[in-house]
Amino acid sequence: MKNYTLSKSFKVLIRKCRMEDLPDVIKIENLSFKYTYPSSIFHDYLSKLFFVADENKKIVGYAIGDKHRHLIVSIAVHPEYRRNGIGTMLINEILKNMEDYAVLQVRKSNIDAIKFYKKNGFNEKNIIKYYYIDGEDAILMSKKIG
Repeated sequence: MKNYTLSKSFKVLIRKCRMEDLPDVIKIENLSFKYTYPSSIFHDYLSKLFFVADENKKIVGYAIGDKHRHLIVSIAVHPEYRRNGIGTMLINEILKNMEDYAVLQVRKSNIDAIKFYKKNGFNEKNIIKYYYIDGEDAILMSKKIG
């Protein structure tokens, strides 16, 4: 667990996700993505690298990673809390728990996310054609760790 104070005078605690956090996590998922993961995915990742940003007992963001696959599965911040550094805190918590490198896929059209990942040291590696359910391509990004 790590406490952070952000510029807008609120404190955020980055901690492991708990079962009781899942309704808020799923709400953030639904606010953030057109095509969302089923709730079972979140249950499956509870025992893995799954962190939430807790602002005064309110979940305002989450990040999921899979150490064995070196994969950042998903990251999202509630729209009202974006652009305050919470996403960077969450991704850093995931990366602290990974070794050698991390990879992720991002929609080719998601310019804000691509900028965010580049700002956090990720590089574009490849295009994955028709990766998403609607046929959109993904950009494979990676970052060396250590």
